[in-house]
Amino acid sequence: MDKSIVNEVVSALDAVKSSGQPGFWILLSILIVLVLVIAAVMYQRIVIKRFQTASKATQENFETLAADLRKRALEVKKQDEGLRKRELDVKERKQQQVLKRSQRALKGSVSHTMLRLDFKGMTSVVPDSSKADLYRKPDEGGADAAP
Repeated sequence: MDKSIVNEVVSALDAVKSSGQPGFWILLSILIVLVLVIAAVMYQRIVIKRFQTASKATQENFETLAADLRKRALEVKKQDEGLRKRELDVKERKQQQVLKRSQRALKGSVSHTMLRLDFKGMTSVVPDSSKADLYRKPDEGGADAAP
């Protein structure tokens, strides 16, 4: 059936060619140009539609990726905040430990100093006459010396 249509068009073109009418050739060339323009416009529309479809899909992919990146950024931010909090807690604990050690050392130093001062005070409270007995040698006839 397709061959018969093609054969009819070819025979019609042969008939027109043999008649030699120039107006027909001009009309035929305009018709051919018009068909080519219509084909070009249709092709362009198809290409544009494909491009728009691809652009839409690409845009959706970018939006999906952007949403994923935002979600990951929030997760990382939460993790960073958690790590910072832990670091601050550890630092605070260390500072408290150092402070406690310093307080203990200071307390021990103060107690030791207080004991020394008390001991000195205790020896200085002893009356001078007994102090002299403490410093005398036993052969000098002190209180402990035998007659």
